[in-house]
Amino acid sequence: MHAFLLCLCLLLHAVPALASAPAGLAEAAAAVDRKDYASAHAVLAPLAESGNAEAQYVLGRLYAAGQGCRQDEVKAVAWFRKAAAQGDPSAQNSLATFLLQGRGVGKNAVEAASWFHKAADQGLVVAEYNLALLYAAGRGVAKNPQEAFRWQQRAASQGYAPAQYVLGWMHLHGKGTQQSETKALHWFQQAAGQGDARARNELGGLYAQGIAVPQDYAKAADLYRQSADQGYAPAQYNLGFLHEEGKGVKQDYGKAFEWYGKAAAQGDATAQYSLGVLYEEGLGRVRNMEEARRWYKKAADGGDRDARAALELLDKGAASDAKSARKSDKETRKSTKKDASRSAVTSQKNIAQKKRRAADAPTPATP
Repeated sequence: MHAFLLCLCLLLHAVPALASAPAGLAEAAAAVDRKDYASAHAVLAPLAESGNAEAQYVLGRLYAAGQGCRQDEVKAVAWFRKAAAQGDPSAQNSLATFLLQGRGVGKNAVEAASWFHKAADQGLVVAEYNLALLYAAGRGVAKNPQEAFRWQQRAASQGYAPAQYVLGWMHLHGKGTQQSETKALHWFQQAAGQGDARARNELGGLYAQGIAVPQDYAKAADLYRQSADQGYAPAQYNLGFLHEEGKGVKQDYGKAFEWYGKAAAQGDATAQYSLGVLYEEGLGRVRNMEEARRWYKKAADGGDRDARAALELLDKGAASDAKSARKSDKETRKSTKKDASRSAVTSQKNIAQKKRRAADAPTPATP
């Protein structure tokens, strides 16, 4: 499975055309557009009962979101299943998502994979993307990196930004295909051009390291900032590191603290550890050992080994030794995974670990 957390797209944000016969579908679409979900529900219900697959799918969406009706995932699944059985690809993708997560129905990864496959075979790009993730993870299907790459490539070639990002990641790491930094750069650029925060962060990492492009910390900082402004925690950490080190930007411990804080608030253990370092050394804030310890503890709980080591030193009352160790570690970070060139994949390891401990099911995400 990829180092980043498996995400599945439900597409509840998009409204289908609903322009085909019977005429009531157009009326329902107009009601949805003006957010009059109660009216949409009233129009769709009899159409769905009469067997119209499009109405069944959209009615399932309304039940899933609790729009125009009380939220009821069991009913949502029932309507998705009716529409899916008639071959509606969007309903097949939604049904698969609910099956995978056990929402309104018992978990069944094998059946979920089957429905994703049916939708993907019809060319639904989000289903192609989701099916690729299942093949990469070996969930509901036998793990097959080559099949994961094939389906991800199909989705990426249709301009789907999340797939373009993942395809770039696969090229960069040689997963399901031969490693190619040049191809990775291409797909990251494609996804970043569409505003994908993960791709912007990853592209920033390539510029910071000088991989497939001339090394350019200023360009890296700009890309990290774009991603960080979108709320992407790994980019917030990376931007904080550049401010701490003065690479591509003016050295500013206050801004480093600010960006580390944003990432730390989202559970990024490496950022939490870095906040502890700043508090311990009095950089960007007044030196505060209690706060340093608190952030080290959070980071350690998130799996950061350096934070655990820091806590052990502090617990032994060796604050001065801990400070020396932190300074030494700062130098180490310049040439290791904790450098500003840290990729999104590396930085998400801590986040993914914490989320997996918090919940068994992956979290749906809209592209």
